[in-house]
Amino acid sequence: MAIPNPERELTRLKQVLSKKQPGLVLLMGGSEFFRGEAFELAQTAIPESADLRGKDGREDSDGSELQDLLGAGLFGSGSWLCVRRGDPWLKQHGAELQSYVGKIAKGCGLVLEIGKLDKRTKIAKELKAHGEIFEFRDLYTEPYDRSRSPLESEMVGWLVERSRRMQVPVSPEAAFLLMSTVGQNPAELLAELRRLQDVLQAAGIETRKALGARELSGHLTISFESTPFEFAEALLAFDRRRSIRSLHAMYARGVRSKDGTRVEAGGLFPFVTSWLMQSLDKLHRARCRLDSGQNIEMVCQEMGVRVFVDRFREQLRRNPEARLRAGLGMLMECQRDLRRSGEDPELLLERFLATYFGQSEEVA
Repeated sequence: MAIPNPERELTRLKQVLSKKQPGLVLLMGGSEFFRGEAFELAQTAIPESADLRGKDGREDSDGSELQDLLGAGLFGSGSWLCVRRGDPWLKQHGAELQSYVGKIAKGCGLVLEIGKLDKRTKIAKELKAHGEIFEFRDLYTEPYDRSRSPLESEMVGWLVERSRRMQVPVSPEAAFLLMSTVGQNPAELLAELRRLQDVLQAAGIETRKALGARELSGHLTISFESTPFEFAEALLAFDRRRSIRSLHAMYARGVRSKDGTRVEAGGLFPFVTSWLMQSLDKLHRARCRLDSGQNIEMVCQEMGVRVFVDRFREQLRRNPEARLRAGLGMLMECQRDLRRSGEDPELLLERFLATYFGQSEEVA
């Protein structure tokens, strides 16, 4: 059976905890963020009168904490063992745990958070037989039907809903912009929303209505930690100042890839130039179609532009074919210069920008 949306699994956990306090709660799955949220929920539901022992599963243990499951805590109020990051702990004490799960005393319990568990194993079957299991996967960043708009992905919908709860509501387009600039780590996205609350309030921007991508674009962390996507956008907007700022920010502070990991210094130049080459080439092909007399709506459709259509149209309007063709040539020359000379990549890109923005008025 497919693993449900993690938000639905969180809702199910809340419902179970509101009706009863299971003696064993197993939180598992590939999403560390949602497992963490679930762990906090499970801990909060434990009666305040109970004796609670927290355990980091990565630390060495002799397993004596399992004794807490068999009897009452101080003053007979019950005892609970809560194990975070419990994969190493379960590997070490799984066999011993099997003998305890069926004997957990009334008022006592175990909350165990792990990443993986082979459901065919004996310990997995024992845990399932005596407790409640909740599984949390990562949110999908693309719709299951790839012919649909990326704005319909699970993560976009989740971010829209969470932003509403945090009273800094964003539109699906703005949520997609957040994902494109900040990354796909839920914790980092929520941290950016919290930061935006203060920034937008200071700027006097009303947050009662859902904020659009245009309203957010000047206030995101990307203004300080840039990406190849902003670099390409600034270039295609023919904005010299923003392009230079983006370039320097990338080399000063580094760049994250789509999965949220840091791009190594040696991989930054190919990442930047590859994305810029794709952006220039796509816009150049679209411009050629437009100049041949094709309708702009048809051009956008044929180029597969499904989000930020207005921005793509504006880029088409701003950039004549000659400028885009010249830009492609300059970028290829920049890539060749790196192979030939081995110069500092940032200096080569600075030179590329100087040449690109120094084009004649006829081209520019």
